[in-house]
Amino acid sequence: MRCVAYLAGLSTCLALSLPGGARAQSSDYSTLTSPQSAQNWYLTLGGGLRYQPDYAGSDDYVFRARPIISLSKGLKSTWWSAEDDAMLSIGFFSGKGWRIGFSGDLLWKRDAKVNHALVAVPSTKYGAEAGGFVEFYPTSWLRARADLRRGIVAHDGVVADLKLDAFSNFGPWTLGVGPRMRIASADYVRTYFGTGGAMPGTGGMLQRFNAGVHSIGALAQVTYHWSDQLKTTAYVEYKRLVGDATRSPIVRPFGSRDSITVGVSASYAFDLGL
Repeated sequence: MRCVAYLAGLSTCLALSLPGGARAQSSDYSTLTSPQSAQNWYLTLGGGLRYQPDYAGSDDYVFRARPIISLSKGLKSTWWSAEDDAMLSIGFFSGKGWRIGFSGDLLWKRDAKVNHALVAVPSTKYGAEAGGFVEFYPTSWLRARADLRRGIVAHDGVVADLKLDAFSNFGPWTLGVGPRMRIASADYVRTYFGTGGAMPGTGGMLQRFNAGVHSIGALAQVTYHWSDQLKTTAYVEYKRLVGDATRSPIVRPFGSRDSITVGVSASYAFDLGL
């Protein structure tokens, strides 16, 4: 919790300590995030590599690839993009300082054949989450985003991701940092953290699952813009599980509530001419 509070405070300090940078962005921000017919649609494609927990609650770390697919109006670099945003984001509607669109994520298969620590919980299938997102920019240096998605195949639950990012430009560099929170339904928690039977030292099988706050955390990233279309990013994300998930045997005593993810990515925005 101290780490989250520190990074949230750092987010505020970053924004407030650079008023000149915020003013410098204002003209571009108001022009490029407004619904003008001169703006074309841009398709952003890319990929990244993460070093992250094997699954939520695990203390075993693995390298994992992650695709980047985004469709939006206006240059991608004019909208703030965080590395923990949904793999697939399509901004269907946008105005001056706001966007609404589709949000989709892919989910990895998880079973005891891959990691023996999962012997206490049921296997989960490859699947996806689909839903929508809304972004709001109260100022040129602050983004608030909310995603709401439902599981497909992998689980029948609903998750909501809430994010707040402060960001600023330094020439070709962009720095950003902000807190995170995930709210999950009982079905989601049951699928990924419910046990198939009692195990010694675990307090028995979880009998009840409640919807509520599932995790809290923060993300910090630095991006270098080689051009308006091409960029590379390095980032670090902290996450702490809370609620019913922490009583699962894959988290305690055989895993960890806390996790750190580090990664790099590169993406290019293609002008579709539309």
